[in-house]
Amino acid sequence: MAFIDRIANDNRNVFMNTQQLGRRHTWNGKEFITVPDEEMQLKRANNNVVDVSWDNNRGEMLLWTVKEDFPDRVVPYELIFFDNRPYRVIRVQEDEGMLGILIGAEQPRAITGK
Repeated sequence: MAFIDRIANDNRNVFMNTQQLGRRHTWNGKEFITVPDEEMQLKRANNNVVDVSWDNNRGEMLLWTVKEDFPDRVVPYELIFFDNRPYRVIRVQEDEGMLGILIGAEQPRAITGK
């Protein structure tokens, strides 16, 4: 098996495995498996330092998904609905068959006591 095939296999069967990290969500009403990563986005916003006391109230989230399995097109600055909530696509990157999609909430997110 070629190296690129092993990466694709790991992407789908390990990283996106719903018994491991992957979770089912919807993108414009279409179901797909993704790994939402709010911590990585917070690190990027805070220059690689995790500071959970700081909240920019923008509600950004980084989504990782297998490019082949993504149910729709993704265009920067487009308004989309992720789990029936409005977000705007901020940035899209592709790396080794994976899409990294940064989305930002159109409305400030509520502060919860969790």
